[in-house]
Amino acid sequence: MESYKIPSDFIWRRLHSLAGLALSLFIIFHLFTNSQAALPLGEYGKGFVKDVNWIHDLPFLPLLEIGLIGAPFLLHALWGLHYLFTGRPNSQSNPGNKPYLDYGRNKAYTWQRITAWILLVAVTAHVVHMRFLEYPEVTHEGTKTLYTVTVSDDPGLKGLQRPMGYTMEQESGDDVKITADNFGTTALMVVRDTFKSPLMMGLYTILVLSACYHGFNGLWTFMITWGVTLTERSQSLWLKVCKGLMIIVAFLGLAAIFGTYWLNLRG
Repeated sequence: MESYKIPSDFIWRRLHSLAGLALSLFIIFHLFTNSQAALPLGEYGKGFVKDVNWIHDLPFLPLLEIGLIGAPFLLHALWGLHYLFTGRPNSQSNPGNKPYLDYGRNKAYTWQRITAWILLVAVTAHVVHMRFLEYPEVTHEGTKTLYTVTVSDDPGLKGLQRPMGYTMEQESGDDVKITADNFGTTALMVVRDTFKSPLMMGLYTILVLSACYHGFNGLWTFMITWGVTLTERSQSLWLKVCKGLMIIVAFLGLAAIFGTYWLNLRG
């Protein structure tokens, strides 16, 4: 009896799909946490600090970050590059020398490829920005751990000092050194400082919208790929669910950006 061997391409496509699911769930969690930096639901920052501190205090955090976020993203990105270089979007009009299908799902396929390129660059830049360039500096004073970041000065920092419980030290120029006894407070100050800049607001808006579209369009195809939604009716229903999730999560992400900017203006 001849044995059947599963094609490696099939296995890689399924792993790519599973990694995409993990990233879609991460987008929901990440943008919900970030929204608490600016929404009343998160007490205009206190909820963000609480959630970030909870994450930061998890045991074996570096391993969790690598295993649950880094590895899925890398796998999804690497196999996604294969799709980007071999896939041929067919929803744009042309002189007639290529197939042209003006249907919603063909357009969705094209936008999935476009947002993939955007995310490949933007997520890499985001990780470098938040994880390396602006990551809080850790120092120890006896048994006490302190976290420090340098941000640009503004009138609102003094108003936040008492409720957030950090200290301020004037640096050269317009910079201020913020020191707190917990990671979440300094992380909030980095977010707040980032969205003082209209340029950064614009770049992060593109990142949020691209991530939400790519993640939830991918979630729709995940259900087909794994045989969960096989009928036309179930696929149509799930498409509505994914669109609803896309709108809600995008709102949370944009609220973190524009809400924080508004709070900065209000001081």
